[in-house]
Amino acid sequence: MSISTQDLLKKINYIEADIEIHKQILFSIPSDNRQDIEKILKVIAGKKEEINQLRQEIKKIDPEEDKWITVFENAVNDFKKIAAKKKFQSIVSRNVDEACSLSLTDKTKLECLIKACDENGDWTIITLEGEIKYFGKDAVAEKPEQVNPNKSEF
Repeated sequence: MSISTQDLLKKINYIEADIEIHKQILFSIPSDNRQDIEKILKVIAGKKEEINQLRQEIKKIDPEEDKWITVFENAVNDFKKIAAKKKFQSIVSRNVDEACSLSLTDKTKLECLIKACDENGDWTIITLEGEIKYFGKDAVAEKPEQVNPNKSEF
């Protein structure tokens, strides 16, 4: 039976969730407990290597999908850097049952993966193609959907 790209991506997601749990465990260990810290760090490193191996499998069986994954990972990493510098008052992302789009004053509607409005009313989006685009508040025909002054997912 052949393993599909979707199956590999699901495995990667589970492993990433497991890594996050181990990071929480790591942060709860007292700093003078070197042995337990090293043990958890080895587990995390092993899981990261497992993810790298799964990514190599994806690259072999579906190079086009691997290319798209890389494009979107880079876009999300770039967005995280932007989010560290800007104070976003609203961040909305596309979900399985929810669309995400930005309506412009010229009546254009841009489908996006993520849209975020900063405290000045300017918008940053990640397009469906993985590009980051910026729009001044005068170019956008909508207001932020939610206000999250203390919450950022990135």
